[in-house]
Amino acid sequence: MSQDNISSWLSSAVSGDSQARDKLIAYYRPFILKEAQRVCRRPLQWGHDDELSIALIAFDEAIDAYNKSKGGSFELLCRLVIKRRLIDYFRQVEKHDGIPDTDHLVSSVAFNEDWERSEREIEIEKYSQLLKDFNLSFEKVAKTQPRHKQTRKTLRQVAKILAGDNVLMDYLFSNKNLPKRRLCELAGVTPRILDRGRTYVIALALLISRNDLPHLQSYAQELVKEGDILDE
Repeated sequence: MSQDNISSWLSSAVSGDSQARDKLIAYYRPFILKEAQRVCRRPLQWGHDDELSIALIAFDEAIDAYNKSKGGSFELLCRLVIKRRLIDYFRQVEKHDGIPDTDHLVSSVAFNEDWERSEREIEIEKYSQLLKDFNLSFEKVAKTQPRHKQTRKTLRQVAKILAGDNVLMDYLFSNKNLPKRRLCELAGVTPRILDRGRTYVIALALLISRNDLPHLQSYAQELVKEGDILDE
């Protein structure tokens, strides 16, 4: 099954297409089984274990909750909703069995923390892959970060100009290098400065040009005390 077909089913299901929803659920049944077993830490069987019915309902709920425009992972959302619904189910069983139930708020807080942590991990992986496409890494970016405050400020301005220009970004991705002549004209810097700050500029431009890395962008804002790289 191609990823395009799955994406098409998901978009249609979110829009209310019941047939697309049924196809999506049928395709993801092995995934649902695997995630439910991971949470329950034991083998489960369709038609025998209530936990799988809970997981299936949770998957259906995740379809309704999914918003592709936010750039999140559908499968990540499914994992977390399945986990949350199964935890809620376990607590209800404990309550009915006379075992004291813990505060439901704990479950909600844990879910939110788990969600944010997983989202950050996905963003880091995406950004890491972007850097690899340019033969860069987190370690290399850290080592080549300019020491002087004014140099960093200048290069951040260059990165903002680059990230905000689609033509320049197309050149960057096509040639895996900076469009130095145009950037020198627009930013008023010398080729020597760009050569020395190449890694730093590319890494920042890749980060701030993406709309699917909000956690990393927020983290970058906190790190750069002398100026917000995401401000216009």
